[in-house]
Amino acid sequence: MRFVLVSAITAVAVWLVTLLPLDIAVEGGDGGTWARIGVFLLVGAVMAAANLLIKPIVDVLSLPIKILTLGLFALVTAWFMLWLTAWLTTLVPWAELTIGAFWETLLAALLISLITAILTAVVPGASKR
Repeated sequence: MRFVLVSAITAVAVWLVTLLPLDIAVEGGDGGTWARIGVFLLVGAVMAAANLLIKPIVDVLSLPIKILTLGLFALVTAWFMLWLTAWLTTLVPWAELTIGAFWETLLAALLISLITAILTAVVPGASKR
């Protein structure tokens, strides 16, 4: 149940970032409002699954670089998770997350991480406690 809640929170964060003038777009869901919501939920679920399964491995492997950069490499890790989500959604024929240039996407990844962290802290049942 927590994964579904975190997926929905991540979907809201992705939706909010796509409203900004960054080079992030979610394509698909041309059938109406509910189809569009389903596309965002799919992208949120893919991103939540990537953060749940792959991010711990990437964090352990990048620990020496994070220590050298005093934690700033965590931004690159967040960008990599966004890029991985964009790549994974290209495998689905009816939903796709497209990203653009590195710096704009890095800012988008930072904003998605911040919005997700804030909403996870606010929504009851979403935190790990």
